[in-house]
Amino acid sequence: MKANILEKFEENNSTCFLTSVSLHEYISSLPSDYKSYEVQREIVKNTYLDNLISTIIGGNHIPPIVLVIEEGEFSIEDTVIQIKQYKILDGLQRTFRLKLIFDTIQLLITQLETEHDDILEWSKLQLNKRFKDDLLSIDSNSTILFDLKEYAKREGKEQLGKLFDRQQWFEIWQGLSPDQEVTKMLILNAGHKPVKTKHQLELLFRNIIPILQKVDFPQFELIREKEVSSIQYSKSRVQGQFHFSHIITSVLSLSEGKTLTSNTNLIQKTQANYFNDEVFDKFLHIDFLKEFIKSLLEIDNAVTNHFGAIGIKWMGRETSLVGMFAATGKYINENYIKPVEALKHLQNVIIQNPNLLALEDFEKQRNSLDLAKVNIGNVNKKAVYEGLTAILNGTTEEINWAVYFKTV
Repeated sequence: MKANILEKFEENNSTCFLTSVSLHEYISSLPSDYKSYEVQREIVKNTYLDNLISTIIGGNHIPPIVLVIEEGEFSIEDTVIQIKQYKILDGLQRTFRLKLIFDTIQLLITQLETEHDDILEWSKLQLNKRFKDDLLSIDSNSTILFDLKEYAKREGKEQLGKLFDRQQWFEIWQGLSPDQEVTKMLILNAGHKPVKTKHQLELLFRNIIPILQKVDFPQFELIREKEVSSIQYSKSRVQGQFHFSHIITSVLSLSEGKTLTSNTNLIQKTQANYFNDEVFDKFLHIDFLKEFIKSLLEIDNAVTNHFGAIGIKWMGRETSLVGMFAATGKYINENYIKPVEALKHLQNVIIQNPNLLALEDFEKQRNSLDLAKVNIGNVNKKAVYEGLTAILNGTTEEINWAVYFKTV
């Protein structure tokens, strides 16, 4: 892809080129895996973006798209930058829709050549019936095809091929570190003002943690529900593996200093801005998440190496992680210390003496519960929460789980 450099901006060790590229060249240069860049969100429904066809037909402004290039993937001569490979940092949603509009234009042009001008008189229903499969194959729909057909009927079919012969602004960043890419992504997605909790959580957990997994903690493996169910995961977990939903609930429990459950109630709380700005300042930023994952892995190593299969199972339960980190949050609140210091304290206590957890006794007491009389998940979380609170507060004796499982 060839881009004309309009302006250049230096920031630390990175450079941003403000460039101009024809939309036709940009869409034609898209790599087959353009949607797979780990920083980006998956494609989401958005009414405004779904109406991008009106912007294209009207020749209206499309906000700049932000790309990332790496050393060896580009060359510069005078005011032209030639790019071999790039990744989309901001603008994936727009790009996805631009691509399907472009492909729909090509479909219509081909059909006009074979079906002649008769198609220009077809209704949306006729278009859908005739081209339904073709449209599905390019992620398009009959509404977009109809709008393009009406444009061709009004302006002339030869104008269809010119719709993407327009210039588009791109910010192209070179020299960004992985951390800087994440920071840029957050600013570009959320803006400079605080955004709603639900969106912030989405950005942080869906985008940042997978980045940390690949860049900083390759031994840390995230398991998603759509890939492996919680039940399957609990039966086949290996050291270093964690379920995505468990990580989210654990961090939020840490921030609250009490046990939370990943259910609809938690979702409603995030949608209602239940978690305040302090939560984000202290717990939901990339530096803290790095420390959280580091401590989690160290604790996992200590527990699984010491207790074997029981430890692997214990660390794979949401109840164990939520109880442990909720207790850590309580310790933060009661001792007025920084979250990172509390994480290190938790990590050191368990690493120095994993026997304190007495997991054989934990399993014995857990399995002795009458499932008809108690909510096993809530009882487990409460027991872990209270047992770990005792450890964090300095007990040197193994946890007597019978004390904490006496709930009925």
